[in-house]
Amino acid sequence: MLTKKRSHIWNHFTIIDQKYAKCSYCSNKVSYGGGSSGNLIRHMKTKHITVPLERNVRQEAQDLVTEQNVDDPNSLGTTVSNSNQLTISSKSSTNSEPARPSISTSQSIVRQPVQASMNSFIQKPITISKSKKIDTQISKLIIKHYHPFSLVEETEFKNLINLLAPGYTLPSRKTISNSLIPQLYESVVSEIKENIKNIQAICLTTDAWTSLNNQSFVAVTAHYIDENTKLSSILLGCHHFLERHTAVEMSSFLKDIVRKWNLENLVTMVVSDNASNIIAAIKLCNWRSLGCFAHSINLVVESGLKYEDVKSIIAKVKAIVQYFKQSSQALIRLNDNQVKGGHPILKLKQDCPTRWNSTYDMINRILKIKEPVLSTLAVINNDLNNITNYEWNILDHLCKLLKIFYDITNEISCEKFVSISKVLIFSKAMSNYVLVYCNDQSMPYEINSVANILHTKLQQRFNQFDDNDVVIQSTLLDPRFKKQGFVNDRKYEIAYESLSRKVQGISIGKDSQEPEINTPYSEPAGSETIWKDFDSKVSKLSGGGHSTVAGILELDRYLAEPLLKRTADPLVWWHERKLLYPRLYLLACRRLCIVATSVPCERIFSKAGLVLTDRRSRLNTDKVEKILFLNHNLS
Repeated sequence: MLTKKRSHIWNHFTIIDQKYAKCSYCSNKVSYGGGSSGNLIRHMKTKHITVPLERNVRQEAQDLVTEQNVDDPNSLGTTVSNSNQLTISSKSSTNSEPARPSISTSQSIVRQPVQASMNSFIQKPITISKSKKIDTQISKLIIKHYHPFSLVEETEFKNLINLLAPGYTLPSRKTISNSLIPQLYESVVSEIKENIKNIQAICLTTDAWTSLNNQSFVAVTAHYIDENTKLSSILLGCHHFLERHTAVEMSSFLKDIVRKWNLENLVTMVVSDNASNIIAAIKLCNWRSLGCFAHSINLVVESGLKYEDVKSIIAKVKAIVQYFKQSSQALIRLNDNQVKGGHPILKLKQDCPTRWNSTYDMINRILKIKEPVLSTLAVINNDLNNITNYEWNILDHLCKLLKIFYDITNEISCEKFVSISKVLIFSKAMSNYVLVYCNDQSMPYEINSVANILHTKLQQRFNQFDDNDVVIQSTLLDPRFKKQGFVNDRKYEIAYESLSRKVQGISIGKDSQEPEINTPYSEPAGSETIWKDFDSKVSKLSGGGHSTVAGILELDRYLAEPLLKRTADPLVWWHERKLLYPRLYLLACRRLCIVATSVPCERIFSKAGLVLTDRRSRLNTDKVEKILFLNHNLS
């Protein structure tokens, strides 16, 4: 019989012969020629990375007790006559090897009882499956909450884990970085590919971003309606982009991403900002492109705020806000004045050129705490108290004028609800709202001027949506809007013709058609002749097997239904009627999956800013890509 080796690695293998040992977890035969355990260690580190190589003290104590009981099942301490005396003495607690017999010259053998510690009974062993689950959960904690990998090396975190799971061994930071996260990444990729295998269409959004390390990243998100008719969003990738941002290079990148996910024939629309290189890249890919609705709103508002008289007033507000941001004593006095005046303590907001709606936020906030601000400035720095009453009046009207842009930007930027069908309605609402300010002679001249600029820019930038077939079809396919989503009858007729042509080209299988109601009634023999004319007439009215006629009938029947409540979910409505309108349902899945903005990419970049911080600036781009992918796609 072969003698068991001393290395901890042998706790995980069973010796077969002089050359091979069998793994206790996967039963694979691994060579250990010459008595070397190198192959065995490599096998454990590559195939079973979550299994700690060293056995814990608790297991050794249990093995020792088991060994003694096997030697003498009746007693832990037994005296046996022999020519020599063997005394078993336990080693110190720092030695991980079991106690070995020491030989003395006495004439008897005495075995000293070794009692296992209480921990060996309280602390039950952690199974391999549970250990893997804990590993995965720690990886998710690091990914979802932007912790560094060194979290597993922090003393207090180790203490916490030891209290919760005493038998569990924490993985090292390298194990998490090089093994656990890549494994989790591959698992999520496989799961997503399975989920999108049977979808009807997909909408992409894309944008570019530069990190604090001056590294360029390009993100691509995908949006689709799943088998339960729910709008789902995934991040296909936020990849380090090494090439120049030309249309040719960007188009090649987008094609590679789509090919990797097997989505070549499913792209119904690509939404991006108004950058010319990205729009040109989308055209080179032969995909439809749509400008980001929220970005267009932001450009319109920026144009209006550049009006010189209003721009100078906003500059005064910025100076006040900046003063309170820089002076701690001024901020303390401002907070005291708010409390004395019975107001809740509100902080002033600084606008940021790259953050949408930030100017509105700044103006709205200073108007809310106008009195405490003015009283504070009068005492501390009266030089900044240079906004006249007339200018405060302009700021008040300007805030009301910009509010509709603020509200629409927030509502149109959603990812989990249908947004593309609201584009025409919101365009009309903004135009009509601004037009009121243009024609109101009681308004200050500066507000009339800003409103005129906004109205002109709205007409220029939002005409693209009125003439886009996909947008008008989406509006008509939303059961909340239908005809009411169009500015006039002519626009509705164009949309109806466009949708009618599209639905006529959709053919469905026999199984997808409207189900028949089965009854126990059986027709008598020869009834085909009696009912032949009647069945023929009904077949013509219902479209029969002709997809063109059936599609038109579906569309007319759908439009004749009453409007759905505006606050209801149109996808729930379509899910309940997917058998009643099978052709329109397929088309609705292809249209209503489109998002109206590229905000999903902006959110990815916000997360990227939390991953690539000053503390974690040395993360290589491959790890950043995987962390961002998992952060967005992990449930």
